[in-house]
Amino acid sequence: MSSSPIIEVSQLKKRFRSLNAVDDVSFLVHPGEIFALVGPDGAGKSTLIKILCTILLPDEGDALVMGLNLRQEAEKIRELIGYMPQRFSLYEDLTVEENLDFYGEIFSVPLEARSRRKEEVLKFSRLTRFFKKKADTLSGGMKQKLALSCALMHSPSLLFLDEPTTGVDPISRREFWALLFKLRREGTTVFIATPYLEEAERANRVAFMDGGRLIACDAPEALKAKAPEVVIVSAERLNEAKQALKMRYPNLNITVYGPFIKIYHPQPQIFFKEISDFCPQLGLKEVKITSPTLEDVFLQIELGENVRCQD
Repeated sequence: MSSSPIIEVSQLKKRFRSLNAVDDVSFLVHPGEIFALVGPDGAGKSTLIKILCTILLPDEGDALVMGLNLRQEAEKIRELIGYMPQRFSLYEDLTVEENLDFYGEIFSVPLEARSRRKEEVLKFSRLTRFFKKKADTLSGGMKQKLALSCALMHSPSLLFLDEPTTGVDPISRREFWALLFKLRREGTTVFIATPYLEEAERANRVAFMDGGRLIACDAPEALKAKAPEVVIVSAERLNEAKQALKMRYPNLNITVYGPFIKIYHPQPQIFFKEISDFCPQLGLKEVKITSPTLEDVFLQIELGENVRCQD
């Protein structure tokens, strides 16, 4: 990867009345990486992407996108980036081909190059045999592929995707990510917002947002390596066991996760030995300790001051 960042964000702030949608956020994105922005609904992900795509102006702070200042050079930025919004925003009464032609015209792609590029993106997204179908007849996953194809018509080297797989079935999500990996191999930088932590595992780096603030940012494996291990217990009656654990350890984060209970403790090895002695009293069958997932990392991070994004 080049040492020169493709995105440089410095102390960005955006406020809507009493809500700090983006609160003093700073980070870098390097060329050729998939950078995942993760957080719950209302975390500020979409607002941040709209700022970087020059749809919104920040109240404070600044950013460079492909070396261009988003305040002074917004038009140039829009010409160079691809953007896929959160909701399907194409023309459903137009065919796949007509939507691609329309976006090619919007981005002033020359007619000859447009025809060639249209064939390329149709092949890339595996939509060639559907090119005469109207957009409103496509499945949810195919609509997302069409939206991605339209965003790629002008061959952008930087692509912004705002929760592109929300509401899409698991197979379509997997196919969509396969397309993203192919884009990365071809040199495209992908900035993706997602609520799915299992998707973020596939990114080169992950930034967690909550309440408009950046609360962690690093490679997935690095984030997991820094987090404490997780104590997992099983029980005949999970809810009763959880209540017993909460009564004994009221200050710990204890949650039911599928057929298990997860317990987050700053010193898991010590806690593991302690709780093993109380299994019968607490109605527990088995206690074990395991490495954290990205979801565990997120649940263990306390919402505090903004962090510096690790390069």
